[in-house]
Amino acid sequence: MNKKQLINILKIVVSIGLLAFIFSNLDLKLLLNVIRQANPWWLLAALCTVLLGVFWRSLRWHILLNAIGVRVPVLELTAIYFIGFLFNNLLPSGLGGDAIRMMELNRHSEHASDAVTSVLVDRMIGLYGLQTLAIVALLLDWGSVPVVVAYVTVLFFAGGLTIGFLLINRPLYRWLREHIGLFRWATDIKFVGSLFNSFQSYPLPAIGRAYLVSLVFNVGLILTNLFIGLALGAGAKLTHYAVFIPITSMVLLIPISFAGLGVREETYRQLFGQVGVPAEVAVSMSLLYYVFGNICTGIIGGIIYLTRSTREIVSERS
Repeated sequence: MNKKQLINILKIVVSIGLLAFIFSNLDLKLLLNVIRQANPWWLLAALCTVLLGVFWRSLRWHILLNAIGVRVPVLELTAIYFIGFLFNNLLPSGLGGDAIRMMELNRHSEHASDAVTSVLVDRMIGLYGLQTLAIVALLLDWGSVPVVVAYVTVLFFAGGLTIGFLLINRPLYRWLREHIGLFRWATDIKFVGSLFNSFQSYPLPAIGRAYLVSLVFNVGLILTNLFIGLALGAGAKLTHYAVFIPITSMVLLIPISFAGLGVREETYRQLFGQVGVPAEVAVSMSLLYYVFGNICTGIIGGIIYLTRSTREIVSERS
């Protein structure tokens, strides 16, 4: 067994352990009742916003690819996104889908670096758009969330703003590389250096357009969670979703579990529990989001993937 296989097994173990811990502290009968009594119309609205969100993500990616001369139709990118969701469910990391997106995009570009840079930039812009909405929500309704959570949100936003400025400012990046040893050491790390090089290869107008599309997508992401909460009678405010979902997204970047299972549920339980949402409802919200955002999209991705594979086999035989 190699190191990668061992890490993947550990992620699965972490997910199982976290889920076992969470469910051992819940009233399972109440949790099932919460899900059974969910309003189907709000759940349908949540599913629709999830599926529409895949299109907005694809449009954001389309803008970035066009900026570097890679011409791929939005519908094709949408199909690739769905296939990425399929592999998010099969690989022990939420980043597994990104790797598949890179591989699928290589069919349309002769340069593998195009795929890597576009996926990295796409993900970073998405996260920063989400943090922006959290800050707007706090400014409009600061007192509605716990003070510690509010300051964590501000810290995330400030950190993202600083990193974003460094990512797009090539002269400053070069100056820091030349004069700050710690910065040079950090950017010598392959992933960090690739991230800086990725952003600096895109024109600012393209990044700006992708960011605006990202805001639209992330409004949909927050609404998806709001609709699920309404279906379950969570009683949380829109501000709570706008602040808590970005924090959850940041936590899920830590690759310690399988597809975020366990980590997502505990984060929902801790955050929404601070504003009076019962633990059974908060965990139900997380599980239903996983079903809509991962399982349903993954099933569509599986259908697309199998259809493509069948076509390729027929094409090779003919």
